[in-house]
Amino acid sequence: MRHGYKGFTLVELMVTIAVLAILVTIGIPSFVGLINNTKADTESTDLYRALNYARLEAINRGASIRVTPSVANDWTSRLDIQVVNAGVVTNPVLRVIADMSASAVVKPNDIANIEYNNLGALANPVTAVAFSYTQGTYTKAIGVCLNGRVILGGTCP
Repeated sequence: MRHGYKGFTLVELMVTIAVLAILVTIGIPSFVGLINNTKADTESTDLYRALNYARLEAINRGASIRVTPSVANDWTSRLDIQVVNAGVVTNPVLRVIADMSASAVVKPNDIANIEYNNLGALANPVTAVAFSYTQGTYTKAIGVCLNGRVILGGTCP
């Protein structure tokens, strides 16, 4: 009776490792790009959701609500959403939106805050706003219309 050895030969193992190395080499750059695009999509959506939340809170509370970056005119910094009474911001902060990544750029950067009146319309600034979020090759437009509507991926009509 003949007994065979069980397991893999050295050649089979080396071929398997070579194929695995080729697949990993091809896959990692695509995976890194996917992670970066997902992060950029999440950050632009967070800005969109913050603006929508502020508008809905203004309507629900019947008061003015303001979205203000923690660093003047830098919309990639932490965003604070607060109630405004007679032009004065009152505490506590309703919601805080975390900083965006260091490589993110949001333009225009000359807007100090976005404020919605009690009807959900844009009170400050007095014109529609077109934000442009950019991170690497990923770009997303976010429009804030005079009626308060926030549009992700486009601008106001």
